[in-house]
Amino acid sequence: MGQSLVTRYVPGEDYRVVESAPQRDADEPVQVTEFFLYTCPHCYHFDPELAKWVKAHPNIRFERVPVLFGQGGAAYARLYYTEQALGVTDRLHEAIFTAIHEQGRPLATRPAQRKFMIAHGVDGKAFDKAYDSEAVEAKIRSVAARMKRFQVTAVPSLSVGEQYWVSGRLAGDNDRMLDVVDYLIEQTRDGGEPDGA
Repeated sequence: MGQSLVTRYVPGEDYRVVESAPQRDADEPVQVTEFFLYTCPHCYHFDPELAKWVKAHPNIRFERVPVLFGQGGAAYARLYYTEQALGVTDRLHEAIFTAIHEQGRPLATRPAQRKFMIAHGVDGKAFDKAYDSEAVEAKIRSVAARMKRFQVTAVPSLSVGEQYWVSGRLAGDNDRMLDVVDYLIEQTRDGGEPDGA
């Protein structure tokens, strides 16, 4: 079984190896990061599937990074990191996708985002404080560096162990992307040696 995985997924074809990946402590959970954009319809359709996948992988450390594509990217990144700072991501992440893609509400401006958050039980002053905070600002600044490091050209896409990057386009489709990620998690746990060889 293991041998077939090696021939099935090829670096440079199914996924990309990131140069100068940091050394990983063997005891640490493998880091898996999703690069996404709230206005991306592929991200919207992929989100429920990804949520199921994350639930089935309790031994990884999962995070999301909102990309800065297009004119609105930074505004949506600020919205994501604001909801994170307020501790409402679990409750509102899906609702934001729904508002944009099903209800036709762009949420591209601060007033629209504030109104949405208040309607979903967030205190307006708390929203303003988080939205304007240095912590949120710093996270937005860090996104550009991470996008550059992984050469993120498409969303949704995933990085594994700070070492690999895969997109639906590279893997063939989003379902196969998760198969490739499963394989790369094993690669990372094995120290990058194919099938423990």
